[in-house]
Amino acid sequence: MQYPGEDNLNMMKKAVNYNTAIIKQTVSFCPKTADVIVDFGAGEGYLAKLFEKETGKDVFYIEPATNMHPYYDPESQKRLYPSLNEFQDNSVDYLYSLNVLEHIEDDAAMVKEFQRVLKPGGHLFFYLPALPFLYSSMDEKVGHFRRYTKESLNALLHDTNFEIKECFYTDFLGFFATLLFKLRNKKDGALSHDLLQAFDRFVFPFNKFFELFGTRRILGKNIILKAVKKDV
Repeated sequence: MQYPGEDNLNMMKKAVNYNTAIIKQTVSFCPKTADVIVDFGAGEGYLAKLFEKETGKDVFYIEPATNMHPYYDPESQKRLYPSLNEFQDNSVDYLYSLNVLEHIEDDAAMVKEFQRVLKPGGHLFFYLPALPFLYSSMDEKVGHFRRYTKESLNALLHDTNFEIKECFYTDFLGFFATLLFKLRNKKDGALSHDLLQAFDRFVFPFNKFFELFGTRRILGKNIILKAVKKDV
């Protein structure tokens, strides 16, 4: 398997504020006692390394795309697997997945697999692209099957053994940037390096201000879900 959005993935490393915000949210939901931590769809391992640096904890990387594997150093490759098949039932304390579930055609089956490997009381964290009407050539370029809403995520976990703790939109200002990208009708789906860095540096930080007015309830480029596997 090859991941088609390698160029966009490399460019997103330049979005320092965006990546920092993602990791801050991911780390905040990680139980302090978590021992077995999984990054599902780790890509090049860039965000996982930020998570490890922030927490001091080692992460197991799940990445099926073989063109991502050369980015891992020999030590990290010892914890790199192509799927969750390596993990026994009820063996994972914390599983997070950042902008990945939208790449999986049968996302419901994958959520059931997350439920299998997580321990009772284990924590699940999603960061995903939001709002189907924002679907653009960029989504198509990198192999997205969908974008999510709060309603669709709640429905996805409805028949599982997860209790949703939080589900909210994030990156309010990114919504307008993504909408503008779509309206420009860039058919190749390519991101602009200069525009990305300008947005990340001068616009993205102001999301904190807008969130004071409750934007998380209604609108955002992305969506965050935090859930816990029920102890039954």
